[in-house]
Amino acid sequence: MHFALPESAEKVLEILEASGALSSRELSLKSRMPERTIRYALRILKEKGFVEEIYLLGDTRKRRYKLKAARDALCFV
Repeated sequence: MHFALPESAEKVLEILEASGALSSRELSLKSRMPERTIRYALRILKEKGFVEEIYLLGDTRKRRYKLKAARDALCFV
C-alpha cells in the first residue's frame, strides 16, 4: 500500500490485515518495533480512517486495533 504513509504505519497495516485485531503491545512484538512507534503509526492510521479502536468490555483501559472495512477506509483516501 502506498498512501503516503510512514513505513511503520504500512507495517502495522500489513500485520493487522494478516492477524486481525491486536493490542499495541501485540503489534510491537509482531513488528519488532518499539511501542512508541506503534502508537505513532496507529494515530496516523486512525486519523486517515484505516484503523479503529476497540475497547474491551471488561477493562476499557485495554484496547485493540483492527482494520476498518475497506469500503469505510476508502472514503478517507
